[in-house]
Amino acid sequence: MAATPNTPSASVGAATTGAAGAAATPPRGLWQGRAAILIGLVLLGIGLRHAVTGLSPLLSDVRDALGMGTAGATLIGMLPTLCFGAAGFLAPVVVRKIGAEQTALLAVALAAAGTLARPFVGSVPVFIALSVVALVGMGMGNVVGAPLVKKYFPDRQASMVTVFALLMQAGATLPAMTAIPVANALGWQASLASWGVLSLVAVVPWAIQLLKMRSAQPGEAQAGAAAAAPAAQKLGLAQLVTSPVALGTALFYAMASLNIYAMLAWLPTILQQHLGLDRNAVGVAFSVYTFMTLPMAFVTPLIANKLKNPMPLAALLAAAGPLGYLGMIFGVGPAWLMTLVAGLAGGAFPLAIAMFNLRTRTTMGSASIAGFAMGIGYLAGTLGPLLGGWLYAVSGSWTTPLWVYVATVVPMAIGGMMMARPGRYLEDKFGG
Repeated sequence: MAATPNTPSASVGAATTGAAGAAATPPRGLWQGRAAILIGLVLLGIGLRHAVTGLSPLLSDVRDALGMGTAGATLIGMLPTLCFGAAGFLAPVVVRKIGAEQTALLAVALAAAGTLARPFVGSVPVFIALSVVALVGMGMGNVVGAPLVKKYFPDRQASMVTVFALLMQAGATLPAMTAIPVANALGWQASLASWGVLSLVAVVPWAIQLLKMRSAQPGEAQAGAAAAAPAAQKLGLAQLVTSPVALGTALFYAMASLNIYAMLAWLPTILQQHLGLDRNAVGVAFSVYTFMTLPMAFVTPLIANKLKNPMPLAALLAAAGPLGYLGMIFGVGPAWLMTLVAGLAGGAFPLAIAMFNLRTRTTMGSASIAGFAMGIGYLAGTLGPLLGGWLYAVSGSWTTPLWVYVATVVPMAIGGMMMARPGRYLEDKFGG
């Protein structure tokens, strides 16, 4: 596998090598035999959020141009987590049918088509439909990244998962930063479409990789398909719901999503209404919270890959958000410190992505657990803001929602323990 990972025979090796064996694979040149995959993963990772964060600063322009009402804007706000959740369940099925590489190609093609087309339509339903196309593509890309790292970079899993997680964060930050300047220079439509060009470019390396694979000997391709088929058949939804590893990973991801998306929606309001901060102080504290995703995306996968037992790390990340919320409830310390502590929970997503590979033995196993965890997780992320808003409306105070979010430490820690327990792999339960 180490010599020719871009061929179907390499797929057999990747699909049958255990996690421990992958970790022991001798390192080789980063670009050796896998240049197209490396470029494809970079472009895939950085292109997984622009349809979300590139739209938010321009939403008022979109609403004015299309005559979009409050209901439409609310639906637009809910689409990312709903589409990412649906794509989480869909992507492993697609991977089983057409392979991880072709799924990546489909993901970037859908992201490009939806993002490039939606600014130039004159209808709210069509705009929403094209947004769904882009977001489903990005949701499939969320799932397929870790399995591709497992398959093609068994000698560099820690560093490549770290790079992929960082690219996802950069891909969320940069479109938000450039949206208004580009709109001022070229108009909101050009701004909204601009990052779709990146996804369009990403089609090229994945197309090249598929051409390489199809030029391999037919016998090797058939052998690869035969070897992958049994594992694919054993890891459907019916099997995943009986696996402690899969259930723990999904629970951990779900609680992380519920908390983080709730804070992204409500934290500025909580800081202003509950703590009485002025607008500048709210801006500083919220910036600290969102910034923490970058260093946590860098360090968490590296630490997870070094630890023989990542369970304490999972527990720490489960507790970080609730500790910050307790500081807000009781007004302990400066607001930026509370949000810094809560922001440490941003390492939960990178940890889960790392565990997709560390707790599976096969590429299909990684894709299956990633899709299962993200499918459940992002749907829970949809509920996070809704739950906070409803509890505030019922109680008239942000204290009640914050206590509910504090309580999520229990299921998240339990999920983290199930996910990170050493020596247990997804496929072992099913003889894969």
